[in-house]
Amino acid sequence: MKIDVILPYKEIFSSTKASAVSLTVKNSIEFSEFKNDITVYGQHTNKPFYKKFVGLKSNKIIHFSNNLSLIKKYIKLTSLNKEKKIIEIHNRPYLFNYLSKKNNLNPIVLYFHNDPLTMKGSKTIKQRLNIIKKASGIVFVSKFIKNKFLTNIETKHNNIFVLPNGIKRDLKNLPKKQKKILFVGRLVKEKGVQLFVDAISEIINEFTEWEYIIIGTSKAGNEKLKTNFEKKVINDFLKLGKNVKYLGFVDNHKVKEIMNTSSILIVPSIWDDPFPLTALEGLASGQAVIASARGGLTEMLKDIGILINDINSKKLVQEMKKLMIDHKKLNDFQKKSWKDFIYQQEEVSKMQDKIRKTIFKNFFIK
Repeated sequence: MKIDVILPYKEIFSSTKASAVSLTVKNSIEFSEFKNDITVYGQHTNKPFYKKFVGLKSNKIIHFSNNLSLIKKYIKLTSLNKEKKIIEIHNRPYLFNYLSKKNNLNPIVLYFHNDPLTMKGSKTIKQRLNIIKKASGIVFVSKFIKNKFLTNIETKHNNIFVLPNGIKRDLKNLPKKQKKILFVGRLVKEKGVQLFVDAISEIINEFTEWEYIIIGTSKAGNEKLKTNFEKKVINDFLKLGKNVKYLGFVDNHKVKEIMNTSSILIVPSIWDDPFPLTALEGLASGQAVIASARGGLTEMLKDIGILINDINSKKLVQEMKKLMIDHKKLNDFQKKSWKDFIYQQEEVSKMQDKIRKTIFKNFFIK
């Protein structure tokens, strides 16, 4: 089975600048039984994750949009290829709508990594019903995102699937932990990094034996702080004393190494995070995870993490202190994260390949 994967233009499919969608695609390919038959298309990069990557250079002036330019170049490049294949479009419903008008020879699958009600091409009921009608499959990273898509749509459909993100865990045993507390993510308001800094300012003088770390920038791959928001947040953070450390943007491999030795991961999102990889990586490394009870986090962390309703810095301080004071409680949550982790990439890729086989069979073998 041949599979073409089309990434959003903003995604950089390389280890140095990859963000969530690129990492998800890269992770899933590694364990897919169709690994050798998958071709990834996206914005040109010199060092892609994957040898079967086709980098496309957009022309925004001619096509009025980098994403639209990318899809038009994909169509032109593959127009003479008549072999049976699945086309998977990630996180761009309006590109799905465009491609579905140009190609009816292959099943087209649309993957949603974010809230469909906020995305061009799937905001209205009419648009979403059109996607249901035309898509061979619609795949969501969480039940939360699926339910958003189905808002005010009451009929049932057999082309809708939930496929969570997965993580490859190489470790065989729960790693030894140090007194480190992490925030990993984009330095934007919705990720709640300001809440993290405010909480640390309340406890740092009481818990001087702990280290507090922030990893990230406002955009994956940025080497410097660019926005006023992130500059202020990090400036405030670094003023808290010698126990704080800001590492900037770090590639995913290095992030995992740091997580392996850290005790607590904070995911204080103040938006409906769909199914964040950071929280998954925290669980996979055996950290105690404290997060806001929003979006897909409630599915992921139910019974194994600490979820905070209507999160604020005061509530975050309370939950952090409980773990920092009570070693047994901290250890119990770490063991729970490790033992009850169910998002192994190998199993998630098997689920994905099963979905693909169903879609292929339904389209070509009738």
